Amino acid sequence: MIKKTSTRQLILEAAVSCIEKYGLEAVTTRRIAVEAGTNLASINYHFRSKDHLMGEALSMTIRHMLKDVFEAIDDASQPFSAMLPNVVFYLLDGGLRFPGVSRAHLHRAMDDKSRQSISAKAMLRVFEGLSSRANRAFPDKDPNILRLRMSQLMSCIMFAILRPDFFKVAAKYQLTDSNHARALADDYSQLFLGTIQN
Repeated sequence: MIKKTSTRQLILEAAVSCIEKYGLEAVTTRRIAVEAGTNLASINYHFRSKDHLMGEALSMTIRHMLKDVFEAIDDASQPFSAMLPNVVFYLLDGGLRFPGVSRAHLHRAMDDKSRQSISAKAMLRVFEGLSSRANRAFPDKDPNILRLRMSQLMSCIMFAILRPDFFKVAAKYQLTDSNHARALADDYSQLFLGTIQN
């Protein structure tokens, strides 16, 4: 027997789809209702407001990202040098596959000066997780330098997701597909590792 998706879940998935199609600022409850195959009353019943719905939709996507990222970070069987490019690739490739949602999260993370948005907290959690793993991998290195280098790496990732076309580079280095995301993840990881191996 096929399990029926709840109306609430359909609305959440429709909200994510609309963020992808139109961008966070252009999403309307009417568009979400059409996408979900429901009506405005149903959206209001389940979520009370558009802001509450958008918050729930972004929370759902960030929980999925954090689960995947921390499975990699916490996998002790993978050496740091193998784990890092995989996490960086996951973030960059996710930015390519889901640009609207990724940009919505990053805009919220950057716009929230208090760092209290779900998006800001998630990015800080990833940063702390990677920094902690780097400290365990390189116990003889200054933890302050490791944090600095990790902050530089995370800044590169976030900017590449927000504006992959900002800097004009050769086509093979642009963040345009999964192969380029993998190459860029390897390059970013090598830069991080190269700066702490000296």
